[in-house]
Amino acid sequence: MTTDLQTQLLGDPKEVDVVAIERELVTLWKDASGGTADPNSAPVVRACSLNFIVVTEDEKDVDELAEMVGEVTLEHPARIFLVAANRRSGTPKLDAWISARCSLPVPGGKQVCCEQINLTAHGTETNKIPSIVTSLLVSDVPGVLLWKGRVDANDGVLQSLAKVVDRILVDSSEDASPEKSLLAWCGFIKAHGAHTTFGDLAWTHLTAWRSVVANAFNPPEMRMHLANIASLTIEYSSTSAPRHSGLSQSLLLASWLSQKLKWSTIQKFTQSGIGAYSAKLRLDEQAINIRVVPSVARKGFPGSIESVAIRTNAGLNVKFVATEHHDCVLFSKQLNGESSEAMLTVMSDKSEALLVAQELEVVTRDSGYEAVLKTLADLLKS
Repeated sequence: MTTDLQTQLLGDPKEVDVVAIERELVTLWKDASGGTADPNSAPVVRACSLNFIVVTEDEKDVDELAEMVGEVTLEHPARIFLVAANRRSGTPKLDAWISARCSLPVPGGKQVCCEQINLTAHGTETNKIPSIVTSLLVSDVPGVLLWKGRVDANDGVLQSLAKVVDRILVDSSEDASPEKSLLAWCGFIKAHGAHTTFGDLAWTHLTAWRSVVANAFNPPEMRMHLANIASLTIEYSSTSAPRHSGLSQSLLLASWLSQKLKWSTIQKFTQSGIGAYSAKLRLDEQAINIRVVPSVARKGFPGSIESVAIRTNAGLNVKFVATEHHDCVLFSKQLNGESSEAMLTVMSDKSEALLVAQELEVVTRDSGYEAVLKTLADLLKS
C-alpha cells in the first residue's frame, strides 16, 4: 500500500437526522453523479468492500481518525462509520453527518469514493449506537470494528457490535497502563470468539521485533543458548503526542518468548517502580528474570520498544537497540570476551493506516497471538 496517495471529502459533511441517514446517502450519490455535481470534476465511482466501524471515546480524535481511515480505504474501500461515544457527558445527545471520502483522481481518471457516516453520542444516547450502525451495514460484505479506547468486557456497545462484525481490532499501544484492558480483552476473546476474529495493533507493531530476535537465535550455534537464558530486559518509551506507549508491546514480547520457549511461572508480573515490571519464570531448573522498564523516547518517534537485552548463563549477552534510522536496529553480541556489532535493516516503520490495512487482510483467527495473550493474562493475574 502506498502512502503518497491522499483522500478528501466530496463537499462538506451534511448534518442529517439519524432516522434519515440511508435516504440521505441515496441523495448524496445522486447529487455526486448527477447534474448538481461540478461538471469539471472527475466522475465519481462508489466503492465498498467492507463495513469499517471506528469507535472512540474522544470527539477530538475524530478528525485524525478520519484521515487515517481515508488512507486505509485507498486499499480497502468501505462504508465508514466514525463514532464518538462520550458516555461521561451528562446531557443525552445524538448527532449524525454524512459525506463521501474520495481518492484524489489522476488526470482523466475517476474519483473512487466511500461513504462516511459520523455519529456523535453523549450520555445515555450512546446506547443507541449499535442499533443505528447495525441498521446501516452494507449486506454481503465483511464488517470490521476498530475499538479506540480501553477495553471493558462488560461494555454494552462493544458486546453488541461484536455480534454484527467479523473482526475486532484494538490498539493497546495507546494505553499507558494497559494491564486491565489486556486482561479484559483476553476475557472478551474467550467469550466472543465463536464467530469473530481479533487483533491488536500492538501485536502487529511487534512483528519486526519478533523477527529480529528469532533470526538472531536461528543459527545452530545460537539456538543452543535458548535453554540457558538467565535474564530478559525490555526497555520501552511512551509519548503523549502521539499518544503511544511500548508497555503493552513489551509485555506481549516477553509473553511471546515465554510461550515459545515453554517457560513456567515462578513469580507473576509485579510492579517494581513507576511503569516498571518484573517477573521470574523458569525452564526446568533454570530461573529467568524478566524486567520491563521505561526509557526515553527517540526524538520524532512515537512510544515503542527501545531495546531488548538477553543474557545467558553460558556467558552470551545479546542486545537489540532501536536506532534513529526508521528501519534499522543495532544488534550487539558478546560471548567469551569477544564482541561484535551489526546494523540490521529489519525494522518496519509503518504508519497506523498501514498497520490497520495489513490487519484488514487477515480473515482467519491468529491462534499464535491468542496463545500469547492468554500467557500474558496468566502472568498479569494477581
